[in-house]
Amino acid sequence: MERKSLAHILAVILMLIWGLSYLSIKVVVYEVEPTLLAFYRFLIASVILYIIMKVKYPEEKVIKEDRVKMALSGLFGVSLYFFFENYSVAFTSASNVSILISSIPVFTLLSQRIIFKEKLTVFKTIGAALSVAGIVMVVAAKDKVNLFSAGTLGDLMALGAAISWVIYNVVTSKYKGEYKSITITTYQAIWGTVFLSPALLISKPSIPSVVATINILYLAVACSVAGYIIYIFCLKELGATIITTYINLQPIVSLVAAALILEESISFWQVIGSIIIISGVFFVNMDDRFNKEKFEEAI
Repeated sequence: MERKSLAHILAVILMLIWGLSYLSIKVVVYEVEPTLLAFYRFLIASVILYIIMKVKYPEEKVIKEDRVKMALSGLFGVSLYFFFENYSVAFTSASNVSILISSIPVFTLLSQRIIFKEKLTVFKTIGAALSVAGIVMVVAAKDKVNLFSAGTLGDLMALGAAISWVIYNVVTSKYKGEYKSITITTYQAIWGTVFLSPALLISKPSIPSVVATINILYLAVACSVAGYIIYIFCLKELGATIITTYINLQPIVSLVAAALILEESISFWQVIGSIIIISGVFFVNMDDRFNKEKFEEAI
């Protein structure tokens, strides 16, 4: 199997892992403050990743020119992203947060065009637009949407999470050195943990229950250790535009999991929205095999 095909398969698996993470977070935040949860999660992930990296790739070193980028990746992709996302729901509705974070593909398209001069093909543009439209339909079908609510601060924080992830993609896409995915993931997790450490001073630490601990371990090992390694591999192979479009599959996974595990109902419009999201991912992925030039040649 070629690397690009493998990346597409892994991207779907990753969205399953990350989609289920929302259920784990919902369980843990009843006992642990959101930012402190992020700190615990990435502290555990950092230790595991560092041990694996040193045992398997002891010769791996980060060159001087990339050290600042590693720190920035940890800042934007770990600490700021989870800070904004976790706290945005305290000021605005969950629907607003989901809608604003779903703008990631749009911001990614713009950033790739402006910074890396990536061509905005018809299929990529249509795919990103469909994904955003679909996710808006999914969340709007479940909660009342009001982008002009009094919770302006929460809306801005959700937008801050989306922008943080786009900046993370830009920083992570270009390193001067050649590194294994686990090397990049390890140092990003370490730096993210460092930037999240002030939560120990602000929040009151508590000993979580067995159930909460199991969910924290899932978030740390499956979502952060395995998840970030897979994401960086997919980012290298597929590019930021395609992999960020896959992110919009997460609400579908969360929706189905909530229905099966939490016995929540699924509306007709949520199903339609999910189909639109999948269609958007399909259009973006078809770009490599059936771009505008090939279409014009065919007709």
